[in-house]
Amino acid sequence: MSIIGKENEISRRRFISWSSAAIALLVVAPEVYPQQVKKKLTAGELNSYLNSLGTAWVDLSKTVDTFKSGGPEVEVKGIAVGWMSYTGSLKRALELDCNVFITHEPTYYNHRDNDEKIFRFEQVVKKREFIEHSKITIIRCHDVWDQYPDIGIPMAWGKFLGLGEPIDGKGYFYAYDGRGQTAVEIAQKISTRIKVLGQQGVQLIGPDKKPIRRIVLGTGAITPMFRLIEELNADLAICSDDGFVYWRDGAFAIDNDLPVVLVNHPVSEEHGMKLLADHLSKVFPQIRVYHIPQRCMYKIISA
Repeated sequence: MSIIGKENEISRRRFISWSSAAIALLVVAPEVYPQQVKKKLTAGELNSYLNSLGTAWVDLSKTVDTFKSGGPEVEVKGIAVGWMSYTGSLKRALELDCNVFITHEPTYYNHRDNDEKIFRFEQVVKKREFIEHSKITIIRCHDVWDQYPDIGIPMAWGKFLGLGEPIDGKGYFYAYDGRGQTAVEIAQKISTRIKVLGQQGVQLIGPDKKPIRRIVLGTGAITPMFRLIEELNADLAICSDDGFVYWRDGAFAIDNDLPVVLVNHPVSEEHGMKLLADHLSKVFPQIRVYHIPQRCMYKIISA
């Protein structure tokens, strides 16, 4: 090959490399270089965008990330994002002139929102009537956001707790360096961090003075303690109260000197939902997007 031919070949390779990088950037982070912004956005387009973020790990034929009310033809006027589509949160969305609510968890107390028996309760019937009368569109974003990298629920949770960058893990579970700290010191730091989210303290099961090497946390209710131990060598696990079984996991932790820190399920996912709202406001700058804080579900009542 001549020198000119080599130069052409190098140029061709650089062009392909640069083109591929540009395409990858637009696919992974469309908010960085927003293209022509459409003046109108439909709920179907919004839902399609959300689903497109998780095609590598979500089976769209089985996902719960679907419409819970309304439909794809609705024009989006404003978007409210919240961990749960509580009736009060839906009303707050309407007060903010948002006709679309993106929820992480179910609307009718069943993972797939398909349990018709729940409507035997009068208040649940009234909630459905309110949703239908208000014409608010509810879209669930769960399977996508539970594994989305960097700003999705798992890594957002670790960053919120100040654990640093993960040293291992993927998907639902991540490990962090805990060296130089004891279990009770880590529990105290977590308790301090989550106070702003309304949780008044954490539960610590197991030896409090044990020196820690690896901290492992899961996502929301997906905090299976045995997988955290076997797959990521946890010697301190951070679990949620919806993903931990006391009579089984708690007993094992006590017998095997494994410290476990327990937090409220919504507290572990609140920061990730805020980051979802921030993300959507960048991708769709023509639409008003609000995060509706929901915080810890319970209060601690002392004697």
